[in-house]
Amino acid sequence: MFKIESYITPIILSYVEKYVKNIRPEDSQLSLWGGEVVFQNLDLKLDVLEEELQLPFNFLSGHIHELGIRVPWTKIASEPIIITINTIEFVLKLRDTNERNVVPKREPPRK
Repeated sequence: MFKIESYITPIILSYVEKYVKNIRPEDSQLSLWGGEVVFQNLDLKLDVLEEELQLPFNFLSGHIHELGIRVPWTKIASEPIIITINTIEFVLKLRDTNERNVVPKREPPRK
């Protein structure tokens, strides 16, 4: 028997795993199949955030107090999956000028 949950749940959790440390999908899969899961006190993967965002500072720490995922399985084609983050904290440090990937300014063409 085809169950859409068995295909979509691993995809959703793979996105969460990409950014969050020490998350165990097997702990949350059953709750997500029920339609909603809430994770609390999650530490973020700082190296992944720095690489993805390319901001002019380093992440020293990152933490999510609560992450909720709601999947409307019975109306998956007509309603959105809702992801809610309740309080996210970062400690940042401006990069040294030697560390920055500075794009050189272009001078306007001379006439």
